[in-house]
Amino acid sequence: MFRVLVFLAVIALAGCAVFEKEPPRPAFDPKAKNYDLKAWLLEGRIGVQTANDAWQANLFWEHDADQDRLRVSGPFSQGMVSIILQKDLIYINEGGGVTELSRDPDAMLKERLGFIVPLSSLRYWIVGLPDPNHTYTPIYNESGSLLGFRQAGWTLQFQNFMTVEDRIMPQKMAIQGKDVKLKLVADSWRIKG
Repeated sequence: MFRVLVFLAVIALAGCAVFEKEPPRPAFDPKAKNYDLKAWLLEGRIGVQTANDAWQANLFWEHDADQDRLRVSGPFSQGMVSIILQKDLIYINEGGGVTELSRDPDAMLKERLGFIVPLSSLRYWIVGLPDPNHTYTPIYNESGSLLGFRQAGWTLQFQNFMTVEDRIMPQKMAIQGKDVKLKLVADSWRIKG
């Protein structure tokens, strides 16, 4: 009798595994729903690692059709830096009267950080999509599941997703470039339009 109960328990568990819902994953498709996002808000955390340095910070990113507004800060908003990006214009405010403006966002960030951050592409990557202005190569795991993509010298791997309203949004991602590794974790998303 004991063997029959164990056998039934194993079958029941196996049946549960078959019907267990797989976490949502986006399809990297030019017609994908997230390409039509007009406005969103992300609150989360970022980790940065280079050959010489590593740091973590809180991240607040608000996007709309006209601009991106980012705030990066340590615990309790220490060392807060505000960044406003409008097309090819970047404005950085470090507080205490320290501000900078440039028409070349990538060059300015490289000068200040020591590595390039492709903000124009990151606007797409953060919502789980390749930049439509560049070609990309999908990355699959051994079982054929889509993990991420390579684009413009960067490798993106999405480790977790969350459903926000009727959209699938990245919850955790790793972005690796030539001289830097970024880890982004979304604590919350808000779709504004």
